[in-house]
Amino acid sequence: MTETIDFAVGSDQYSIPNSWKLLSKAQYVGIIHDTLEMRLGAISPAMVRVNHVCRCMNWELKEIKGQDALANLALLASQVTFLFLISYPDNDLALMDLSAEDRARFKRVAPQYINHPLARYLDKQPYHYVLDSCFCAQLIPKVRIDGATYQGYTINSDFDALTCSLTALQYIEARDLITQPDKLPLMASILYQAQPYQSAKAHLAASEFAQMPKDTLQAIHFNFIAFNNYLMTRTPFKLLTEGSATSQATISTGAIESLYNLSADGYGDVNTIEQMNLITYLTIMRKKIIEVVRTMHQSETKIADIVTKTGLPYHIINQIIA
Repeated sequence: MTETIDFAVGSDQYSIPNSWKLLSKAQYVGIIHDTLEMRLGAISPAMVRVNHVCRCMNWELKEIKGQDALANLALLASQVTFLFLISYPDNDLALMDLSAEDRARFKRVAPQYINHPLARYLDKQPYHYVLDSCFCAQLIPKVRIDGATYQGYTINSDFDALTCSLTALQYIEARDLITQPDKLPLMASILYQAQPYQSAKAHLAASEFAQMPKDTLQAIHFNFIAFNNYLMTRTPFKLLTEGSATSQATISTGAIESLYNLSADGYGDVNTIEQMNLITYLTIMRKKIIEVVRTMHQSETKIADIVTKTGLPYHIINQIIA
């Protein structure tokens, strides 16, 4: 998947973002608005892509006339592949035997546009589009409310090194609100508080964030979900959610206890623990799981018993003790 859609009109060169991380704030919020409309059935996934092209090119859709112009717009929109993943029946069962490259293509591009023996079959299946909610970018770096500017958390993944300015407490409190859409102002307030982070101050300021446009609050919410999904699926921290036991005992909802337990483990007083950087916190939690597995293995605990006690699958345990 290319990160930009490049084309020329005469001697003029143009480029349309085809990646979450290349979007401007306005482009991103516009997409979130359109996807909310899509969920209500007001517009189709194809129209979400068309609107993205028009937004990036500063085109008014109603002013585009003629079959050729509309065909060109449709062609550009069909190349927008970063927004959605395609979900096929039975958890993508038909894609199981494909190469990783072909599988990725069918997940991004509608079968009717793919030259592949399986495409005709898949095109007849009841597939649907889901928003791709996994990326590593901060697309709303700051917000303004009544003339005041609130800086958001930062994310940087340059040179294959991930950094993030969120504190452990800030992350856990925001993560607890992911499934509570009625508390988006509180989530935004938590994520856009200055350091050192103070929970009471974030709760007090939530009423100010309630004044923000609904689309912006939804965009902040989705951005955090996408970053959290990235942390837990595309980085070594995915170990924290690999098993039933670890997913409940480490970074899941209600994980505030696991944070404060670090103080008892000698990582600092409560203040220090609360202000611990997110990446440091997750690194420690991952290290603790690995140490537990290795200690049990060294004490000659059977692999089956380690699986039972940790909730981790066999292949993960074998990787840790290898």
